[in-house]
Amino acid sequence: MFKELIASVESNVIQLDSFEFGGILIFIGGLSLLSFYRMYNWFHHARVIEHTPTSKVRSAAQGYVELNGQAQLMDGPLIASPVSGRSCVWFRYKIEEKVQKTDSNGRSVSHWRIVKQQTSGELFLLEDDTGRCVIDPDEADVITTDKRTWYKNHVVPPRRYTEELITDNEPLYAIGLFKTLANVERQKLRQHVSQLLRHWKNNDPNLLLHNYDSNRDGELNPQEWEQVRLAAERQIKREHGQQEKMEQLNVLKSSPHKDQAFILSTISEDKLIGRYKWRALMSLLTFFVSGSLAVWIINIRLGI
Repeated sequence: MFKELIASVESNVIQLDSFEFGGILIFIGGLSLLSFYRMYNWFHHARVIEHTPTSKVRSAAQGYVELNGQAQLMDGPLIASPVSGRSCVWFRYKIEEKVQKTDSNGRSVSHWRIVKQQTSGELFLLEDDTGRCVIDPDEADVITTDKRTWYKNHVVPPRRYTEELITDNEPLYAIGLFKTLANVERQKLRQHVSQLLRHWKNNDPNLLLHNYDSNRDGELNPQEWEQVRLAAERQIKREHGQQEKMEQLNVLKSSPHKDQAFILSTISEDKLIGRYKWRALMSLLTFFVSGSLAVWIINIRLGI
């Protein structure tokens, strides 16, 4: 049976015209290259996760970091999946229609055609026991445990729905570019302090020298000027009732460096590494199979 199948394939390959043979060869070659790229990409993801230590939000360094915590909604309107209406912090869905076609042999074949898909771009939070970090999910590779597929067969044509969610308070693993930004209040504080310093310097410089020129050399050195700045900051805070300690805004987002993967996952770190390695192994297998197939049909065509 197997020998008959091989003989049939060889016969069909020989009978193909140059255009058809070239098209098949390009398809197989493209599949092989794509498989190699995916193998490298997914294996690299696994290695990056393995070699990046987990940080806490409060002590995370600026740059590429790994965080573990819980997904949280930000203040504002609730987020809900458009297809199921379920509350979440992030969603991705795909709606497909079943399409019927007739092939060259007159047989009816069907496939699913995407009619609509959407990925949430709303910001949400990752919270651990030290603080919060805003997650900007754009361009992230998101892997969730909450994935559902269901069908509507009573409509014409039948439809298939696929939905993935990250829900509020769900465990969340994240690795990406971490940045701490000054919040709006801190920026306003700096502006008011600068204005007050200019006022003091322009309107009463002698008073500044009297109060802060500790070595009495007639000018303010950098250390003495820093004391002036701190005094201005304390005065502005008293006037505006601001607290001494202000919360910083931490953001995790995609990195401009292609070798720094941006990954969000509700799967544990160990399982995530295993999943990427399994994908890499399957892609490597596809690469070798498709490459071997391409070499085989070329040899058949050349009569080798």
